[in-house]
Amino acid sequence: MRKLIFPYIAIAFIVLFTGCSTKFNIGAPYKNITVIYAYLDLNDTAHYIRIQKAFLDQSKSALSMSQTPDSSFYANLNVKIKRMDYTDTNLIDTIHLNRVDLNNEGYPKQAGVFFNSPNYAYKFKNTLNPYYIYRIIVTNLATGQVDSAEAPIIDDSNDGNFTSNYFFSDTGKLEFSSTLPNANFDLFCEYTPTAGFSFENLTSPAVIAQAIFTFNWVDSDITNQKLTGHSCTFDAGYQTLNSSSNIIQIFYKIPNISFYSALSSGMGPAPANQIRLLGKVNLSVYLGTQDFLNYQNNSLTQGIGLTGSEIEPVYTNVKGMDALGLFTSRGLQTGILNITDQTLDSLEISPLMTQNNIKGRAQ
Repeated sequence: MRKLIFPYIAIAFIVLFTGCSTKFNIGAPYKNITVIYAYLDLNDTAHYIRIQKAFLDQSKSALSMSQTPDSSFYANLNVKIKRMDYTDTNLIDTIHLNRVDLNNEGYPKQAGVFFNSPNYAYKFKNTLNPYYIYRIIVTNLATGQVDSAEAPIIDDSNDGNFTSNYFFSDTGKLEFSSTLPNANFDLFCEYTPTAGFSFENLTSPAVIAQAIFTFNWVDSDITNQKLTGHSCTFDAGYQTLNSSSNIIQIFYKIPNISFYSALSSGMGPAPANQIRLLGKVNLSVYLGTQDFLNYQNNSLTQGIGLTGSEIEPVYTNVKGMDALGLFTSRGLQTGILNITDQTLDSLEISPLMTQNNIKGRAQ
């Protein structure tokens, strides 16, 4: 299972789902609010769906409830996925999901106020098919309540659907030596939707992109030659895609000065007796669905977290009484870029990078 698309969203949903809500009467008797959260990824060998309760009880502290597993997990759920064709009417087959403890799956829960064990999710290992729509159906066997959501699959396989000269190899060059106002780095990608795709009046499952650069470097202690690896990320931001064409173009024109600022801030001042040796740069380009775009747009309008106008999620695609969440898919391609010699020379002498003490390239 690869890293979540748009990683902060996982954290945002946990915060939002476990808080009180301005839309629910927090003085009412305890009620179960079902939360469903997942990003399906074609290249994952196992798929995990988080299904929990929200904390809403007039007589108990949310803090104390957060430390009790029974307050967060249902004891008896039937979880299945129905695979439908693009018409969303013809059933292909049904997949039954098993509950697993993510701690035993290699994904331990981060320490904090909330309990760390058990850390349940629902798992299936079937290979995803981009020609099908995936409909999750969650039935609470104790109450009979049924909740559901649907997601198309973004085809990001290595057969040409999602391409760029910067993917699949380490031959890409990252050139941003000039800091003149009109100097930019151009990143170009293309995505081709699966033939015949149709879902909720869309002709492509991918409608939003995000590009992230991860800079790697080594701190070298000149007194004892000890080497310590570090990294920092530069988020080039989101792009809404023109999904009406047969081939969708993704184009980033990133000002060179943005790389200087991100790298200087991410590295911070060099410690005493340390020089910095730059390594290669990891590129990650994500694709997201219309449901993620809706979530993102609502978040920008209303705000999320403690300063937002809502405490509960600002967007949900889960259907059902007292149910919330985001059930969707993502795409991801990666590449490894080499900072050019000219760029390295510029970083070493630039007054913008003086505090960082860059003195060469890591081997």
